[in-house]
Amino acid sequence: MSRWLEKKESEFNHALTSRDVKKMRALFNKVPTVDLAEFADKVEDPSSLTFIFKVVPSELTADFFTELNDDTQEALLKIFSDAQLVELINKSYTDDIVDVLEDMPANLVTRALKFVPKERREAVNKLLNYKEDTAASIMTTEYFQFHSDIKVSEAMKIIREKGKSKETIYTIFLRDDKRTLVGTVDLDDLIFADPNQTLDEIKNKEFLFTQADTDQEEVAAKFKKYDLHALAVVNKEQKLVGVITFDDIMDVMEQETSEDIALQSGVVPLKDEYVETKPWRMALKCAPWLIVLIVIGVFSELVLSQFQEKLAIVPALIFFIPVLMDTGGNAGGQTCGLIIRALALKEFEVKDFPKVVWKEIKTAALTGLIVSSFAFCVFLIEFSIPGLIKTDFTDFTRPLIVSGIVALALFCAIVLSKFVACALPFLAVRLKKDPALTSQPFVTTIVDVCSLLIYFGIFTIFYVTGFFG
Repeated sequence: MSRWLEKKESEFNHALTSRDVKKMRALFNKVPTVDLAEFADKVEDPSSLTFIFKVVPSELTADFFTELNDDTQEALLKIFSDAQLVELINKSYTDDIVDVLEDMPANLVTRALKFVPKERREAVNKLLNYKEDTAASIMTTEYFQFHSDIKVSEAMKIIREKGKSKETIYTIFLRDDKRTLVGTVDLDDLIFADPNQTLDEIKNKEFLFTQADTDQEEVAAKFKKYDLHALAVVNKEQKLVGVITFDDIMDVMEQETSEDIALQSGVVPLKDEYVETKPWRMALKCAPWLIVLIVIGVFSELVLSQFQEKLAIVPALIFFIPVLMDTGGNAGGQTCGLIIRALALKEFEVKDFPKVVWKEIKTAALTGLIVSSFAFCVFLIEFSIPGLIKTDFTDFTRPLIVSGIVALALFCAIVLSKFVACALPFLAVRLKKDPALTSQPFVTTIVDVCSLLIYFGIFTIFYVTGFFG
């Protein structure tokens, strides 16, 4: 935290404890509400925050409330009087009301909805019933939509009168008599247009929109690709039902990025911030993946147990198992991260799998050739240094053969690892799951089992053909 913010936090706490109305109002005029909300979340007694809602204009406290964490919001909703709830709801945007109510207990939701004006209650209920993490779940109903045949002058008059109550005015959405979306108008085009022209004459005929059930991550990708300020949301009949604004999609991008990082680390995504999550909740988030990986890892034990006799013949093979498993896992991790990122950014689609996997196989073959050649030389050097690797080898033939077996197994493990790491994210997308589920720990555990099978399979071939006879 910067010194300026530290100073403002101290002033905030002092104004709160001393009930300094003038100072608190001044802070709300100078400090962003998101920073003030962070100060408030640290206050031990949430009931003291009601002072803010009594003395600061409701236009400012509405935004402030939406920035508070869930626990503080819930505590305040229990404390607020009916009049305070009415004031808060009337000054909040519909999508912000929904964001607050989504995670609240049913009794608080019921109480709050009683105070939502009748004309807005339908929109709130509709948003609350949309599937989570879809375009509709993050859309707002505070935007301008006009019939396409009204004049520019009339539209400008309405925007001047009601613009402050809308969440976005930079893009205007046009509909026909059946409420079908027929185009958009940018605010700058509207400002410079002839007042007597109709909106239909200046509309963007090539416009973007998204379906209500589209995954929010796809919507975020569309915002990034086309540099949008707002995006229309339509239902299956192409009727305009809402709009997604840039500030909402920024929250989605942060959420999806955090979720992907968690999944790639083998952790169930945290609902709250790290510092606010209790240790027992953290344990419940981490344990499931570790249990799954242990179950998969059991197969490695089974493979080793099946080859005990062969390991007894050439004990030196044991020395190279960690190198083999680590290299295979690391190679898979490299590919897994690249593929997941590319899928998230829509650099390619599921239909491109053959092209992508062929590229990865060629890359893996070249990588494997370089790495295995280097490893072969290193292993020979290790065997040539007396006492570095303790074996019963009496000539240079067996070190040469063992080094060759390990190098060949490394080559195969790298190719297999990169193929698996490439294929699993595509499979996840095909199954309509987040590709980040195919995290590096998951890929590594699968590759470990396969690498051991390859390793001992190659050794068995050498043994059967008499190289160790």
